[in-house]
Amino acid sequence: MTLDLGATVAGVRFPFCAMNASHAVHSSANLRALADSEVGAIVLGTSTVHPFLHPEFRSLHNPGYDKLLPLARELATGDKPVVASVAGASAEEYGFLARAFGEAGVALVEANLADAWVEVTLAPFDDVVVLRAILTQLATSAVPASVKLPERMRLSYRHLGEELRAAGVRCAVARNDFTGYEKLLLEGGQDLDVIVVGGITSGYDVRRAIAKGAKAVQVDTALGKEGPGVFARLAKEMRAARGG
Repeated sequence: MTLDLGATVAGVRFPFCAMNASHAVHSSANLRALADSEVGAIVLGTSTVHPFLHPEFRSLHNPGYDKLLPLARELATGDKPVVASVAGASAEEYGFLARAFGEAGVALVEANLADAWVEVTLAPFDDVVVLRAILTQLATSAVPASVKLPERMRLSYRHLGEELRAAGVRCAVARNDFTGYEKLLLEGGQDLDVIVVGGITSGYDVRRAIAKGAKAVQVDTALGKEGPGVFARLAKEMRAARGG
């Protein structure tokens, strides 16, 4: 019997529970290489409505969403779900981007609320009205959405969980530690589908995160060191540990 290493997140089926982090892969060539690997989903680099170049916020540099849409359409025709990561200067921009990528065929939209520029520009976790507006806009897309959380925020996980459920957003991306996803599940609600990011270097790390309640993981540093082949290694290690 073949061991199932897949996962269902926000109603989307992933053939493997490990995927790349949005900040780990940017070039079209590297994203296409992921399509030929054992990755569970292809997460696009975070894009904005307009080209973004800012000396203080380099992590968000991108040529604008319209340059990424053709690649999103291309990858969406393959056998791996595509996840679009988006960031905006307003709630309306999040909605616009979610709809645009949804129409391009992506399976899930990841609203990047963790980037420092977003925190400075919108402060979505300081003002619940702003967060609520973003979540409402995300719901205008035909595809499900997730929210990527910062390491620290003023809003309690309990309150966050209430806002996510009220908006129909079932998924969050949180850092891989106790004060990240474990506390989120404890206080925000076990019904949330949580994807963890950070510290995933082995099949054991994946199994440990899943055992503690995560639905899937995102890989960053190990992917940068090993390339797309890291996903085959993680899957092999997971199968070996479970005798599959």
